[in-house]
Amino acid sequence: MKPATPIEQMIITAARLIPDGSVLLVGTQWPIIVSFLAKGLHAPNCIPCVEGGVIFGKIPDRIPLYTADPVVNSSSVLLGDSLDTLGMILHRGLADFGILSAASVDRYGNINTTCIGDYSAPKIRFGGSGGACDFGSLAAKTIIILEHEKRRFPEKVDFITTPGYLQGNDSRIKAGLRKGTGPFAVVTTLGLFHFDDSGEMILAAYHPSASVKEVKENMQWDLKVADGVRPLDPPTEWELEILREKIDPLGMYVDGVRMLKGKKIEI
Repeated sequence: MKPATPIEQMIITAARLIPDGSVLLVGTQWPIIVSFLAKGLHAPNCIPCVEGGVIFGKIPDRIPLYTADPVVNSSSVLLGDSLDTLGMILHRGLADFGILSAASVDRYGNINTTCIGDYSAPKIRFGGSGGACDFGSLAAKTIIILEHEKRRFPEKVDFITTPGYLQGNDSRIKAGLRKGTGPFAVVTTLGLFHFDDSGEMILAAYHPSASVKEVKENMQWDLKVADGVRPLDPPTEWELEILREKIDPLGMYVDGVRMLKGKKIEI
């Protein structure tokens, strides 16, 4: 079996963080495949939900490309609306995890999916929040998943789309957000990060082919490193088999290609 790619390591590392039986509010892109991989591996009773009102009972026959992909409807145990998921689950405090992608994330876990540069005249404008601000504000824990590039880890994001620990310490609580909520982990193609008591991101483990030095060089601040930092456990053959053959057999996520009429189309 081919060794895991950095993308596969990222997906599997994030999936391992999800306990069985947990309620998941799932954002678009990486959170989709991470959630269903966890359900296919070790957490068959986890409950993925998306903001549009779908609560999943099983893994879809085809991995959804986005949270409103029509294939999600055929796998639902509830096909409702945003009041069901954002209102009755998230705002009532029943969500164990919000799982999100990000354009960039800063040292206190604040997520930007809005713009690069000044909001009124940005260099790049992104899609914005959707339900992400709700997820990061109200879920008990937030897991953030993104490919690792130095430009995506500024000391302070240009725009806070989804609050992390804001300026650190008790600033999240002072802003009116629930005590005990906030970022739990950041998972990238270079490592796994948690947060210390001040709300600052800290390196917990790094990709087996990387190093602490490489990770620190790809952050725009002096990253803290946990005592006992170690290489991540590489994916097992079983984890890779489930990911490649059951969850994403067409390689739409893990290969970065789409299969259309038997042809690979680069995306």
